Amino acid sequence: MIFINISRTKLTGKQLTSFLKMTEHLVVSTENGKIKGKVGKDYHGGKFYSFSGIPYAKAPVGELRFKAPEPADPWEGVRDGTKEGPECPQMFLRPKFYVGKQDNCLNLNVYTKELPKTDDTKKKPVMVFIHGGGFIFGSNKKNFFGPQYLLTEDIVLVIPNYRLGVLGFLSLEDTSLNVPGNAGLKDQVMALKWVQKNIHHFGGDVNNVTIFGQSAGSASVHYLTLSKLTKGLFHKAIMQSGSAFNPWARGKRNAADIAKVMGYQPNIDEKTILQKLRQASTKSIVKAQNKVVDNTFTSVVRPFGPVIEYKHDEAFLDEDPVEIIKAGKNQQIPVIIGYTSLEGLLYEVIRKVRSDAKLPGSLEVDIPYELNISEKSETAKKIAEEMKQFYYNDKDLSKKNINIRFMLSSDILFLHGIQRTINLLKKYSTTPVYAYKMTVSSPLNFLTMCCQSNYFLTVGMYNLFIRWSGQSSLKHLFQNLRKKLLVKHLDGVAHGDDLFYLMSTSLSPKVAIGSEEDIYIQRFVKLWTNFAKHGDPTPEALEVLNSTKWSPVVDEPISSILEIGNTIKMTEYTENERLKFWDKLYEDYAS
Repeated sequence: MIFINISRTKLTGKQLTSFLKMTEHLVVSTENGKIKGKVGKDYHGGKFYSFSGIPYAKAPVGELRFKAPEPADPWEGVRDGTKEGPECPQMFLRPKFYVGKQDNCLNLNVYTKELPKTDDTKKKPVMVFIHGGGFIFGSNKKNFFGPQYLLTEDIVLVIPNYRLGVLGFLSLEDTSLNVPGNAGLKDQVMALKWVQKNIHHFGGDVNNVTIFGQSAGSASVHYLTLSKLTKGLFHKAIMQSGSAFNPWARGKRNAADIAKVMGYQPNIDEKTILQKLRQASTKSIVKAQNKVVDNTFTSVVRPFGPVIEYKHDEAFLDEDPVEIIKAGKNQQIPVIIGYTSLEGLLYEVIRKVRSDAKLPGSLEVDIPYELNISEKSETAKKIAEEMKQFYYNDKDLSKKNINIRFMLSSDILFLHGIQRTINLLKKYSTTPVYAYKMTVSSPLNFLTMCCQSNYFLTVGMYNLFIRWSGQSSLKHLFQNLRKKLLVKHLDGVAHGDDLFYLMSTSLSPKVAIGSEEDIYIQRFVKLWTNFAKHGDPTPEALEVLNSTKWSPVVDEPISSILEIGNTIKMTEYTENERLKFWDKLYEDYAS
């Protein structure tokens, strides 16, 4: 680390002068105050600077809890940005794993290759990453979203936290209480406003900002492009495995849900609920929230997530997303959007970490709530039988046919909504849409690898051992032991595995320069950063991209797509026939 105890270090006068200049260079003045950063290294050994835990909004406590964020207050002196800020309160993965001990979590991390020396220094493209986690968990921690891959390119990377679960998505009917919902999405807007005011201090170009995200982060990116609050805050968008049209990406008015699990009396009014929730500890709220049924199926809307607000001046979203796009009121910007080849493996991950996630005995639970069909109705039984015939072809729903379940989950939870997004953007927008399918298979596919084993957590621990073992003989031993735990082969890439090619994590194996994994990382990084720089992911022929030209979508429905696999190429889009099944259902039943 660059900050050392000078009193215990013998430095010559020249070395001391050089050291003081370097440390002074790592203090950046923002609109709110000075922040001290530190030096890091990318995975190729290049240098970058990091500034962590920078507040972009006031702590949402007291009367500000559940409200839209307010700009951060200024501070005196030099703030320590060498340490990460707190994550937002949540139950992470397993019900008993509570993290985020304070409401004061609205902070962001900034990573940059070079700090500006003068006002005339050429500004760099800015990439703002929105983390996923189903709107109920996740954070900007470097253990999950390390910058070591992306910072091999000359960009500025920003990763904010935003409020989660009921703290971020409490939505009340009573308009006088001014809690319409979407506080977590409004946090993201506030972070983007901070970028516009401050990122030039870190070398970033306020006129060239790309937002990108994965899963719920991708759905957030989609929502941000639809909101009237975000005009001028960004200029390009990348959506990885998520859309506002995915059934898990919508919430509901939820005062009664949280009041019940908090133990409040029946029929309590919303004003009293709000007062009690503001007085309750964050831990009690998050633990209670975990008791609300948050279905892994699609027949019931989720309790906590984005909502269409009632009409008011500061609404993040007060119209249906489809109507916004049809009216051309979404941001007209270049977009990358895509998915992994077997998104539905997320179902297997959920089964391995949640005791209540069991295989269903029928498919009525998989009928999207948007179709407005009662799960107990004769219509539901008829549609469930059609689904069974289409996907299972008279095979049963047992574990031996789990691969069919993965495909069904892929289509319902991800692909159909993503395809709807692509088709609507192509039809009603004027800017290019670049579509991709990720099929890369390598040791970096951590989630796919875990799904191949009956010992999910054990495989995760072996990955940590492999990463942290200093001796090559021990690494070889752990790698062999991990292989013995893999009991089945899965043909596809799980939801979330694309992130391991863009972000370094505590679970990522060390990547040797020139290895196949290194090449796969370079491809992803080059495509994403080219898009951030130029609005075109392949503006020139590059060897690492096999000199492939990524063409934007020209047809509706889609006819071709970029396959980002062990090779990279434009290929025929093969999912249309499957997704026509869902198009027909939506056409027949969705209001």
